Amino acid sequence: MKTKFRLIACALALTSVASVAHAEEKRNAVSLSGNISSSSDFSQANVNAGYERLLTDKLSLSVNVLYLKSKFGGTSFDSTGVTGGATYYIGQPMQSSNMLFYGKAVVGTTHTSGAGSESLFGGFGGLEQPMGENTSLFEELGFQHTKFAGENLNQVVFNFGLKLRF
Repeated sequence: MKTKFRLIACALALTSVASVAHAEEKRNAVSLSGNISSSSDFSQANVNAGYERLLTDKLSLSVNVLYLKSKFGGTSFDSTGVTGGATYYIGQPMQSSNMLFYGKAVVGTTHTSGAGSESLFGGFGGLEQPMGENTSLFEELGFQHTKFAGENLNQVVFNFGLKLRF
């Protein structure tokens, strides 16, 4: 009887450790996203690669590396940059069966050849749609203020991307 009790207790302990480890597995994510925007005198294509870490069940911090191809006033520019951000989820990101709504704030810096370093900040609202246990698509719409080539640019930005949680 004592042996059965010990085996059951060990099985329960292992199950609880495994479920905690499984939940802990999905606190990290990598993503690839991008956008294209244009106006009468400005056009831009943007590609982002990012890493996100959930701090709580609803709040995460992220870092992104970005590449921008821009055309401003007839001149083309290539830029690279780094952004950092915070995301607040409405829902549980670790539960892959749920659609997630979120709000996100970002700040960053870009370096453009010939124009030097510039700053950016923005706010976004988004939707993450699960495609599987660890994979999701996301769309986000927001406002971004960028200082580019000495000019202040305010943009409405629509990002679309793929996220892998682990």
